[in-house]
Amino acid sequence: MTDILTPKTIAKMISQTVTRTIIRTVRPRRFASRLLRRRVSRLLPVNLCVVNLFLASFGIFASASLQASQAAESQQHSWVGDLPIMPALSVEPALGFAFDSPNGRVVMVFASSAAAAPDIMRFYNESLPAIGWTGSDGSWRRGSEALLISEVTTAAGRLWRLMVRPQ
Repeated sequence: MTDILTPKTIAKMISQTVTRTIIRTVRPRRFASRLLRRRVSRLLPVNLCVVNLFLASFGIFASASLQASQAAESQQHSWVGDLPIMPALSVEPALGFAFDSPNGRVVMVFASSAAAAPDIMRFYNESLPAIGWTGSDGSWRRGSEALLISEVTTAAGRLWRLMVRPQ
């Protein structure tokens, strides 16, 4: 004899299937939940130590990367191309230029400063030899290039000119 499927029997079958499915999935979860609660409560101090170590190491790495990026940023602002710029000098970007010629590059940097001329020359006498320049007091040579540092009078006032040109 065949079963006749009526809406009532279909609803009963669906209800039984859903109930069995819920029972199968909920009971193991409750068991797992109790088990995890017991284990977590025993391991709570260890977990807190691990979290604290992670946060501390993250803080150290974040601090180190911030310091490195700040150092890189300050170096970037204190150089024009491969020319060091004294911290007391303020570059006037509207007045400078750079281009490559058939004989080599030409770079002209103008900067203003309230620093005394001997202090500026002392800075360049100390810093330029470290990057391969030879010379002193405003006249430097490196390879096929010459660097001239001098104080000039312009319409904008007294400025320092740093000029790199082929020899």
